[in-house]
Amino acid sequence: MSKAEDDMVKLLISLRDANATIVEAINTYLAGRAPAEAKVERVAELFPKDLADLLIFEVTPEGWKIRPRQYLGSENFAKIVAIVREAKGEYISAGKESHFRVPKTAAK
Repeated sequence: MSKAEDDMVKLLISLRDANATIVEAINTYLAGRAPAEAKVERVAELFPKDLADLLIFEVTPEGWKIRPRQYLGSENFAKIVAIVREAKGEYISAGKESHFRVPKTAAK
């Protein structure tokens, strides 16, 4: 890999990490101001703390988008999928953009 490519990879990683920090800050800010049905805590409460700590929860117009903070491993992934499906949600396989989606009706 050339120095320019290496620099670009480092820049993209920094941007990705900054974006995750911004999303978390926005969710924290909105948590106390959003209507009850849109609060991130509503869907986060579906998960045991050890699993919830591995995830990033985002409010979307349709419900909630749940992304992993790190590699989940097969055991944690299976536990999370089971909880998401019980909440009428689904796993969206999209490479690096893969995530879980839970509809608003699930956490009322």
